[in-house]
Amino acid sequence: MITTIPRATTQAQAWPIIEIFGPVIQGEGAMIGRQTHFIRTGGCDYRCVWCDTPYAVLPDEVRANSVRMGTDEIVTRLSELSSATPWVTLSGGNPALHELGPLVAAMQRTGFQVAVETQGSLYRSWLEDCDLVTISPKPPSSAMTPDLAALARFVTLPGANLKVVVFDELDFAFARLVHERFPSVPFYLQVGNDIGADTAEALLRKLDWLANRMMADPAMADAVVLPQLHVLLYGNRRGV
Repeated sequence: MITTIPRATTQAQAWPIIEIFGPVIQGEGAMIGRQTHFIRTGGCDYRCVWCDTPYAVLPDEVRANSVRMGTDEIVTRLSELSSATPWVTLSGGNPALHELGPLVAAMQRTGFQVAVETQGSLYRSWLEDCDLVTISPKPPSSAMTPDLAALARFVTLPGANLKVVVFDELDFAFARLVHERFPSVPFYLQVGNDIGADTAEALLRKLDWLANRMMADPAMADAVVLPQLHVLLYGNRRGV
């Protein structure tokens, strides 16, 4: 069952921020290829076995790696990086752990468009204020069990799109199930990245397999197959 967290009323807030960086090229989902800043918040309600950002997920790591920052500090930092960059992407961990409504509003007033990436496990009303929401339910290889029925609320959000990471056949079958349940929602298949093991060449081989697997399945004909573009551009490094 989906968890809904009410909008907070306090005005003076600060959040655990792991990193703010940019401008970079977004490497995943509907935003792929676009210039964006990233704000990575600390904390997550999932423990995916292949998580590529454990420093933003595990409580001890979050405590060690995060700095609490308020709206003004964050917006100032974004403008220092580049006020001309059109997008800011909220990522994690799971940014929906936090009441980010005041931050979203402040960034939009400054002129940024706001995208957010979440697995669709915690619903926040501030998601309705974002310009684009990427929902990424986790496949079997993650060892997590998402509630697909709960995604029905998320897919009505502004700019909603679905993205499933695919490592193997079981993940592909899961992706197919998600797409069939929400056929009108833009749908992306993303190559899984085994951190520390996958080279650029390995990721391209996975992309070739995933593309051919998609094209062989009529039910997936309108899906979009994507590489991990940021890994191809920057490697598996933080801050890019």
